Amino acid sequence: MANLLNKLRMLDAQPSKPAPKPQEEQRELACYRSEAVFPLSLFADRSHAKRDVLESIFGCPFPETIAPEDVLFLDTETTGLSGGVGTIAFQIGVGYFTASGFVVEQFLMHDYPEEPEMLRLLDGLMQRFTILCTFNGRTFDVPLLKSRFLINRIANAHIPEVHADVLYPARRMWKLRLKSCRLGNLEEQLLHVQRDDDLPGALVPQTYFQYLKDGDFAPLMKILEHNKQDIVSLAQLFYFLCSQVDQPERICEGEDLFSLAKAMEKRGEREKAMKCYRMSAEKGLLGESYQAMARLEKRQGNCDAAVKLYQAMLTQGKEPVAACEALAKLYEHQLKDIAGALSYTRQALLLLSEPTLFHDATVQERQKALQYRYSRLRRKLSDQSR
Repeated sequence: MANLLNKLRMLDAQPSKPAPKPQEEQRELACYRSEAVFPLSLFADRSHAKRDVLESIFGCPFPETIAPEDVLFLDTETTGLSGGVGTIAFQIGVGYFTASGFVVEQFLMHDYPEEPEMLRLLDGLMQRFTILCTFNGRTFDVPLLKSRFLINRIANAHIPEVHADVLYPARRMWKLRLKSCRLGNLEEQLLHVQRDDDLPGALVPQTYFQYLKDGDFAPLMKILEHNKQDIVSLAQLFYFLCSQVDQPERICEGEDLFSLAKAMEKRGEREKAMKCYRMSAEKGLLGESYQAMARLEKRQGNCDAAVKLYQAMLTQGKEPVAACEALAKLYEHQLKDIAGALSYTRQALLLLSEPTLFHDATVQERQKALQYRYSRLRRKLSDQSR
């Protein structure tokens, strides 16, 4: 049903230009151009893309006020997938919001001499926007375009300084649960989009090279459709990500909440991190979340709160060895209670000696470290009693 709904929505996009004309007639128009408009109903609530949310996600400054019409979504199709000398973006797609819908414009050069014109068209269009959004564009699309602007002697090309590359926050947010953070997998798992008869990205360069040989434009339509879907999915993913970060209570998956909490903690947003860790614990990741919260409390000097969290892990039987080790360290160094530290170290050793536990090299190393700690604490306790 989701796949059918997606097809119907994609069909709602109204192309404003006809399909490409035969090659001889098309060449009079220089590089190929097309435009399509998609309904706004395809996208998540765009009001979540606020300055503070975007800065939290992407870690860079954003303008004071941001409207959906300020963002340009960009994706390129190239003659090589690894970049480097000789790689050219033969097709460039951009997307942007208007009052009536989401517009996707596409440029494609019939042959290499059309590259300067295509780049000038892109340059003129980019001047209207203050924010650029890509998927892995920071390391691929943008450096490639900059080099092509330079080679084609297009001075002062306007590439928006604010660059929101969705790949990196997507990895932070969803890699724990989804493993693969390719755009195709993200759109399938998160946006419920399934592509039928899609051209694999690995076949894009050779499809274009074949066109240069035989002049048959028809296979290039698959490249254009592939690129068009990439741009729509990028915009959908951008606003979906903003909505998740702005309203984490609406996230259903514990792994995603845990990943978001880690990202918030790394950015120094302690309160938001603690909130997400608590929700993650409620959704099944109690051990990992309590452990992370306890470490955060300990770094803030809240030792009593950290002790309660580790003790709750023991009560729930979640990561009990790690909880005992952490409690032993807290009792020895922060609470100055050597007897308590010794007790938790003994408890950790007993847990590791369970006959059902597989004693691999990691467990053995852990046992050695605990045995050393146990002996040291006994000596320390003995010295105190003299």
